[in-house]
This record gives sequence, structure tokens and C-alpha cells, in this order.
Amino acid sequence: MKRGGIYLSVFGLPFLLSGIFVLQIPFDIVPVHLEERSIVLALMLPLGFVFTIAGAALIFGRSGVTINRRDRTVVKWWGLLVPMKRTEYRLDVFEYVLLDIHAGDRNAGDTCIIHLVGSGHTAPFYIPSPADYEGARKTSEQLSRFLDIPLNNVAAEKLSATT
Repeated sequence: MKRGGIYLSVFGLPFLLSGIFVLQIPFDIVPVHLEERSIVLALMLPLGFVFTIAGAALIFGRSGVTINRRDRTVVKWWGLLVPMKRTEYRLDVFEYVLLDIHAGDRNAGDTCIIHLVGSGHTAPFYIPSPADYEGARKTSEQLSRFLDIPLNNVAAEKLSATT
């Protein structure tokens, strides 16, 4: 399961391009005539760096989770185009798959999340999943069957309690 890719790259492209453009102004590659040149240039340099770094992170950043039943491991990774940092967990420490729902506010809808929960971890292990209930339910059921561990569907209980 991966996060990042074409949609985030397209979203990050304007940030990267505008950051590169703004970084060219203090070095007179793009000529700009300003009365208060020193103050504006002092603001342009940090702003250009922030936009360039944010755009590059959105374009090249990737993260994901790899589950290997044969080796009985779960690997959480992130990097720039290729995995650079990996954290490995033993699959045996996870006891069940948890499907939960977090109520949104008036600006955002409810969000479903999937966790692997076990006694060896203080916090549940987050699994990237669809935000809608039906997609998250199908994903959590597939994951439960794939790992051969039970599914705890707290989201269904919360949804039935609200209706």
C-alpha cells in the first residue's frame, strides 16, 4: 500500500515552480525593480526556499506499508521516489484489525481509518485506506482474511448508533 504519486506530484508542481521562480529574484536572474529592494529580497529568499522544499516533497515524496506473510513482517517506509527509511515490525504481535470512524466537523465529513492493533505496541499501526466507509470496510475485511486475524468493526457500531 503506497501513498504519494501522480496526484500529489501534480499538486506539488506549482509550488516547486513558483519557489524556483521566487528564488531567482534575489540573484537577479529575474530582474525586478523595487524601491525597498533589501526588505523584499530578505522575504523572498526564505519564501522561495519554503515553496521549493514543499513542492519537491509533494512531487518526490512517497510512503507506504508492505506486509509480507511469508516472512511474517510489516514494513513501514518513506522516502523520495525510493524507500529511504524503513521500520520493520513482526506480524505476530498484531492481534486484530480495527476499523474505526472519526467524526468530521462541519467542514469535513467522517473519515474511516484502519489499524493493526497488538499488545506489543502502545499505539495502533495505521494502514492507508479509503476514507469512505464501504471502501474501508472492504479493505479491512481483505486485510483480516489476508493476515488471518479477526476484524473489530467499531465503525459499524458507531454508524448504527447514530441512525
